[in-house]
Amino acid sequence: MKHFLAKHATIKHRLYSLYYTLFSYSRGLVILTLCLWVGKIISKILPIMIPGSIIGLLILFLLLTFQLIPTCWIKNSCNLFMRYMTLLFIPAAMGIMDNYSLLMQNWVPIIFGCVGSSLIILILSAFLTEYCHKVAPNNSMISPQDEENQP
Repeated sequence: MKHFLAKHATIKHRLYSLYYTLFSYSRGLVILTLCLWVGKIISKILPIMIPGSIIGLLILFLLLTFQLIPTCWIKNSCNLFMRYMTLLFIPAAMGIMDNYSLLMQNWVPIIFGCVGSSLIILILSAFLTEYCHKVAPNNSMISPQDEENQP
């Protein structure tokens, strides 16, 4: 867009720059919207309850991981969303403020739930990490004793 505003640019160059910028934004938004719609359709078909937006993000992740879609195609649109992400949280914050009295009546269970679930995750992660570090050396492909016996 900065080329569009340059003083030395010709009208043809400015129009091309504007066209390219609008095309890159619209292409990215179309790809993101298609991933969301496909995720919602798959969510309705699946017998388990997974939000369509999560499935759409997984589809987008797989498309980008296997390089079926170049990252430059959605980069501008994603940057646009990231730039104005705080505006997207305003409706959720207003919903919380609408129920402020309910939130204040139940603040003790909410705090205990947050702290308790965080501690459970911390403890389970510690045990899982310790278990993985104990098991990993025993599952190595070739032990030092096997190396001596090889021809």
